[in-house]
Amino acid sequence: MLAVLIDLDETLYEPGGALIRSVDTRITAYIAIQTGLPWERADELRRELWRGFGTTARGLSFHYDLDEGDLYRFAVDSVDPTVHVEPDPALDEALSRIAAPCYVFTNATLRYAERVLHALGVRHRFSGIFSIEFARYHPKPAPLFYRRVLDALRAPPEQVALVEDNARNIAPALAMGIRCVYVGKGSPPPGVVRVDGFEAVPEALAALGR
Repeated sequence: MLAVLIDLDETLYEPGGALIRSVDTRITAYIAIQTGLPWERADELRRELWRGFGTTARGLSFHYDLDEGDLYRFAVDSVDPTVHVEPDPALDEALSRIAAPCYVFTNATLRYAERVLHALGVRHRFSGIFSIEFARYHPKPAPLFYRRVLDALRAPPEQVALVEDNARNIAPALAMGIRCVYVGKGSPPPGVVRVDGFEAVPEALAALGR
């Protein structure tokens, strides 16, 4: 295996935590400010656009002609991850057992990803970060993002693995021949290895490589 792509939010740390809630709250605030919608409707719209477009920012750009970078600066880059997460020795140990180079593969910004990795104490475990800027704001599950990553790695898809907590982001990877590990309690697509938590990811990746 030549590379392992690892999602950031709710894959490297527990889902539903204070960090992602803080980001979501600021996205809702941005929508309310920019559109004049009441808070409850703005929060509903955040979820609807995320489901429909991969990121709320992409949906706001499409429907309201709002600048995606402006939303990321207001709602994502402004969040201090150190308030919500702390160094995770168990995560660091699990990442140390992955033989292939690891790369973050995220719909978040480069600045945010760097800060989260440093807050978790695992930045040294990653060879690089593929962020939303690298994707030119075409978020997962847009196939363009995956193709750009494969081109940058100069790796055939069958020599790349994806570790992801969102089942819809796994489908494009499978279609391209990327092998996948799903982290979470839900039901992944057929043929995908599922683990409950990141501590089991190294063994799952090793099994994929056999």
